[in-house]
Amino acid sequence: MKFKTNFCERYFNLNPSVCFYDKDNVLVDSSHRARLDENGDFDLDYWRENKTKDKIFSDILLPDFARLQEDYRNGNIVVIITADELNKYDMEFIHSHNIYYDYIYSRPKDCTLDDWQYKLMKIRHFWHFKQFGQLPKRFYDDKLENLKAVKQLGNVDCYLVPSMRLI
Repeated sequence: MKFKTNFCERYFNLNPSVCFYDKDNVLVDSSHRARLDENGDFDLDYWRENKTKDKIFSDILLPDFARLQEDYRNGNIVVIITADELNKYDMEFIHSHNIYYDYIYSRPKDCTLDDWQYKLMKIRHFWHFKQFGQLPKRFYDDKLENLKAVKQLGNVDCYLVPSMRLI
């Protein structure tokens, strides 16, 4: 069964900010579905094996979820940008938990770009399109390399969100 986000009342903001949020470890604690491999790297195969409905619906909303809702209600443009490959259960989780957004970008299958390269490629147009170019921007992520890459675009405040990552 598909769910649709129950959008809330929203102010019409003549001078909105564009607010970018990473999903995992910023909005949602999904660390129970992750592990490191024998080399200490993120185990992508294990992650993909654990993208089941039951495991995804065991994820926990993090405090920045409330900030996202406030940004949305205040008429800011909310963009969820994740390097994860979202499946139907991820979208069902997002919609059933009222994680509001105007745009959502997720990694397509077989994309091998690093997280920072993928995210930069997907959101660069927010700096170049006339309707977004001069708007203030905020970027929330749990990876410093992503923040550094986005900071190079200029006109953006970047916030490092404490990670729930495995030790």
